[in-house]
Amino acid sequence: MASLKLFLVLIVSYSLETHGAHNILFPIGGLFNSKTLPNSEIAFENIVNMGTTKVYHGRAIHSQVVDSYSTALEMCPLTSDNKGFVALVDARPTNGICDITCLICNRLNISHLILGWEPPATLEQDIFTFSYHPPPELISKAYATLIKKLQWDKFTILYEDDGSFIRLQEVINSWPYNQDQILFRKLDPLGDNRETFKYIFKVVHMSYHVLDCDVKNIHKYMEEIVKVENSTQYQSFILTALDAYTVDLKAIPELMANVSTMHLTKLNDEGWKDLDMNVEDNSVRLETALAVDALYHLERAIRSLGIDTIDDSRRSQLVIDDPPSMCFRDSKMDYEAVAWPLGTKLRDALIRTSSAGFTGNISFDKYGKRKDFVLYYSKLSTDSRFNYVGYWDSRTDMLVAQNDVTERSSARSAKSVIRIVSRNERPYFEMDETNSTATPRGYVVELMKKIFEHIQTKSKNREEFLYEFYRVKGDSYGNPIAGTRKWDGVIGELLEHNAELAICDLTITSERNAVVDFSTPFMSLGISLLTKEPEPVATNMFSFIKPLSLDVWLYLATTYIIVSFVLLICARMSQGDWVNPHPCNQNPENLQNIWSLYNCMWLTMGSIMTQGCDILPRAAGSRWVAGMWWFFALIVTASYTANMSTFLSANRRSNEITDINDLTGKNSISYGTLYNGSTYKFFETSNDTLYKKLWSVMKSTKPTVFTRSNDEGRDRVQRSKSKYAFFMESTSIEYYMQKYCDLKMIGKLDSKDYGIAMPKNSPYKSLIDSAILALQESGELSELKKKWWEQEVNSKTCKTTENEKDDDSLQMKNTSGIFLVLGVGGIIGFFVAIIDFLLHAKKICVKEKVTFKEALASEWRASLNPRALHKPAAPPRSAAPSTATPSPQRERSQSRAVSVLRAASSFINFDEIY
Repeated sequence: MASLKLFLVLIVSYSLETHGAHNILFPIGGLFNSKTLPNSEIAFENIVNMGTTKVYHGRAIHSQVVDSYSTALEMCPLTSDNKGFVALVDARPTNGICDITCLICNRLNISHLILGWEPPATLEQDIFTFSYHPPPELISKAYATLIKKLQWDKFTILYEDDGSFIRLQEVINSWPYNQDQILFRKLDPLGDNRETFKYIFKVVHMSYHVLDCDVKNIHKYMEEIVKVENSTQYQSFILTALDAYTVDLKAIPELMANVSTMHLTKLNDEGWKDLDMNVEDNSVRLETALAVDALYHLERAIRSLGIDTIDDSRRSQLVIDDPPSMCFRDSKMDYEAVAWPLGTKLRDALIRTSSAGFTGNISFDKYGKRKDFVLYYSKLSTDSRFNYVGYWDSRTDMLVAQNDVTERSSARSAKSVIRIVSRNERPYFEMDETNSTATPRGYVVELMKKIFEHIQTKSKNREEFLYEFYRVKGDSYGNPIAGTRKWDGVIGELLEHNAELAICDLTITSERNAVVDFSTPFMSLGISLLTKEPEPVATNMFSFIKPLSLDVWLYLATTYIIVSFVLLICARMSQGDWVNPHPCNQNPENLQNIWSLYNCMWLTMGSIMTQGCDILPRAAGSRWVAGMWWFFALIVTASYTANMSTFLSANRRSNEITDINDLTGKNSISYGTLYNGSTYKFFETSNDTLYKKLWSVMKSTKPTVFTRSNDEGRDRVQRSKSKYAFFMESTSIEYYMQKYCDLKMIGKLDSKDYGIAMPKNSPYKSLIDSAILALQESGELSELKKKWWEQEVNSKTCKTTENEKDDDSLQMKNTSGIFLVLGVGGIIGFFVAIIDFLLHAKKICVKEKVTFKEALASEWRASLNPRALHKPAAPPRSAAPSTATPSPQRERSQSRAVSVLRAASSFINFDEIY
């Protein structure tokens, strides 16, 4: 500070001895013309003429010309005769160049303070030029951050001149290359732009827009927009003019769009009243604020030279060199000869000095560019006023939100009705026309009721929402119309703004999400296969016979009989099977052979039944025959067991599809899906090998396997007798399964969601998202689905069917034949036992000379006593043997019967059964 004081003293001493000295008050000037704002010139004059202890004095120059050369010629006489300036506040548009006036200031060491938005391209070389308007690359960076925060996926840039590409360079350069390309459209400030807006809103369906134009033309463009687009609540605009927040949009009540902007100044700043500026009717524009801030900053920089440290009485006596006139010179040396000596010091003071003004912090880098400033962020509120939301800091490139502003698009009148479009598909939506009026009913109708009830509960004023449903023509979800940018179906209704919301079984896909917005999913699902339950096969109680064909059974029975007889003959012929009945007797009179036909058949039966037998052949021949029979029985039994298992499995799963992969191996079954639906698109665009193969088959099948509705697909499945399957959403299949017991679901290919569709930038999106999440957390969505999927249809019978279907065990209806054979065999055995018992009683009767009744009673008591393990060989006599002589005829009949029985016994040998 001491050196600076010494420097000023030297200046004063030098000035007293030099011709053309001037008072210590620094002379400054302001340059204005017809392209500058009148208020800027008024504010400049008000400040320089205020009776304060300022360190400068000045005057405003209003140039009568616009071009650079004429302005420079005009400045020469106005700054001659010791009327020069040490600093010039230049409010004229710069157009990105350092014009003649700018060049002269830099040659003469005169600080050139420019206010225009576009700094000269040579600003780094023009060291005496300071740009008080923030650099356009930083302003553009702020808007790029705002676009990112608003999560725009595509947008339009509406501009008036090529300067927009400079002002928005960061917005353009930072936009990701893999996103939709930015749409550029030039506006005519003097012409009619309604066709341009019609193309943007109606053809390409753009909802987000950056409007870069002169602030005075904003009102004109907004009026044209509301004439073209009735539903402006789905449009969003960013106004890049830093004065845009001063525009009064109340005059356009039809404008319901979301409008955002940024600005350097505050609305109706109280500081303007100190400068005698009326800001109640008209807000002060940025150019005027920059002019005032330039003066304040210049004053602070001059004071930083040390003027404040000099006593006021001495300061008035100090003088400085008169600055040179701003006239043309012949050579560079001539400029250097007359350049103001203190120009460099003042420039350095301007760079290192920081101040606070109407545009915030004012500081410069070494090249004279504005730095470390803040932009205020505002939104158009429901009453068409711009309200402060937050700020953007150039040092951090962060957009900080401080206030919550309800946007203009949320403004609703008391009579406004929300139109909701849907399509006929049970249980989601249908029109009940039982009465004279059509009443909407279904899952989505109740869902929207609960959503609006939740929104009303959470709203501050508990505003009631009025809404109505209508059915879309053709019941189509919506697909792009070839050759146009339009869609049909429910998506088309949203794009044409005929409806505010669309809700049905509408899958969220990337293609649809590109043109409309979706809410948080209210239902998750996947693609599954709808098939018909196999027709019940007629019950066959003798299914155990099926593993072997009838001729095999006949051959087996024949073989059984033949082998039994062969074994009987071999055993009878082989001496090894004739044995001594009494081993203790070395010289028996008779040999015994146990192999009667009965025993041979018992051995062969026990072998094939894998039960064995307690008697075995002894001779080599009979053993060989028995061994071959055992080998035969082993093969037959093993084959029967294997075929029985295969037969039962095949019988339960003959033509059933258990997995999606089964479709590739069953040419007898065709399959399809809803034409042009989300499932159709899934197969069409899938890169999976299996799905591509299925798509190829579906596409080439004739007649077509695609349907026009899910109901048509379901009906086709039911009529096809398991020859057709239908791919559709799993939730719809679950509903059909509850309603129709002959349907079932197989597999799950992917995961997808249903959501509520709405136009881009819909004011209802955040409200609906919050409501859906709340309903999910409370479990109301699950209860609502259960109501419409189960309680609205009769599902009791279907549940029983499901339980039976899941049981893969062998059922009684398939094995009842085995029990029948067992029962019949048992009954036959019982009757055989009775006959044997009667014959034995008859034999006793004859042998013991007792009556048949006495023999029967005696054998009955002895045989059926469970505690007795022995019985007498002959029954006790109850009377003397009958002495009656039988008749000759009876004796002859008895003798014939006895002879026949003896002949049979000698062959079959009933008496030798072991």
